[in-house]
Amino acid sequence: MTTFSLRGIRVDYSGDDIAAASAIQAEVVVPSASTTFSYTITGHQEDNVAEISLTGGIRQLRIEGRIYDHSTDAPGYETLITSVTWSGGTSIVLIVAEETGPNSDTDYIFHLDGPAFPAIGTLQEWISVNDSITSLMDPTGSFAPGADIPWSTFTHSTVSEEDTYVGTSGNDTLTGTGADDYFISSEGNDRYNGSGSKYDQVTFNNDPGGVTANLKTGKATDGWGDTDTLRSIEMLRGSAFDDDLSGNGKRNFFRGLAGDDTINGRGGRDEVRYDRDERYGGEDGATVNLSKGFAIDGFGDRDTLKSIENARGTDSGDKITGSSTGNRIMGLGGNDTLSGKGGNDTIFGGGGKDRINGDGGNDLLSGEGGADRFIFKGTFGNDTVSDFSTSGRKEKIDLSDVTTIKHFRDLKNNHLSENDDGDAVIRDNRGNTITLEDIAIADLSGNDFLF
Repeated sequence: MTTFSLRGIRVDYSGDDIAAASAIQAEVVVPSASTTFSYTITGHQEDNVAEISLTGGIRQLRIEGRIYDHSTDAPGYETLITSVTWSGGTSIVLIVAEETGPNSDTDYIFHLDGPAFPAIGTLQEWISVNDSITSLMDPTGSFAPGADIPWSTFTHSTVSEEDTYVGTSGNDTLTGTGADDYFISSEGNDRYNGSGSKYDQVTFNNDPGGVTANLKTGKATDGWGDTDTLRSIEMLRGSAFDDDLSGNGKRNFFRGLAGDDTINGRGGRDEVRYDRDERYGGEDGATVNLSKGFAIDGFGDRDTLKSIENARGTDSGDKITGSSTGNRIMGLGGNDTLSGKGGNDTIFGGGGKDRINGDGGNDLLSGEGGADRFIFKGTFGNDTVSDFSTSGRKEKIDLSDVTTIKHFRDLKNNHLSENDDGDAVIRDNRGNTITLEDIAIADLSGNDFLF
């Protein structure tokens, strides 16, 4: 379920007179997949306000803690919508009208579009607004009957959908609930409070300009130029423009998306990810070089990388090179070229025909499907290939640059043994080894190797 929290105005009537007015809080509960609602007009009241029937899978409506039947034919309860012209301009509001007694009624008013009503704390403040109203008309355009209207359009609304939170154009405070929280940036000076999990993130992908976000200082300037506050956030997702994203010295994750981004982990085990580039229009594989500190993303833009240890590619052909520290590299789909450089690396090829080279250090290498080639040369350390397959003899162990091993007979007679688990172990007799997990010597043939 998704819960949208709304702030509105309560107006109490005694007969035709306004008796009281105050600010109120309401919650609308809808299925998780429901992000919009629409309506049909079923009639009009005497003042030309439209009576409507809502669609959008509303499961529950709570106003000031009280649960209401959301159906428009519930006794004593109506849903209304109108375009109201008042001293502040023309605004669209949704109204929940309740008959509270034989001579008393209450309207709950929620602002959708146009100039917002001023904050209402007293009866006289609402009377001033009400006295300035000059017309009430049916909404048109994107708020007309049958239009899909986002729930997040309501002013001062927040949303909890499996830990997804959407702000408004105002100054919002969004707080997570204890899992991996996902906050979507919006206009205004907003505050994003993660729940303390390992993967709370703020995304600026809808912002109209570049973003500067610093998890160490807990401050961000969003694409509207507003100042946001970030608390207990581990991941940042940038905009389609040039962003400056910085970590906090702990483990952080970054998606720069389009634009020439600067990404600085500032210590900790940090990861740059390009696996969502295609979703936002990127068409190319990524080139990432952690040693040289740059990347060409899926949009063809050049990112600057500082203090980044781990990288995740796209579903196209990527070229990812690590650094002298231990790296975690994931190629995902496509025919990737993945190199660890120095350090103890963990490399996952993903789908496709990947070329995987751990280089120096004691590396864990996994092809993860496809006819992969595992390349060894020089001082490659004590490496493990976790999922080498001899089926069809399509995967290869490339020993062409291991000068101490000449051919398969030489390998089998002088460089091949099994460990206590029955795994084949290749030794170059210079202190470097390759362990093929779950592969016995008897499983191997010359077609599994390149010399």
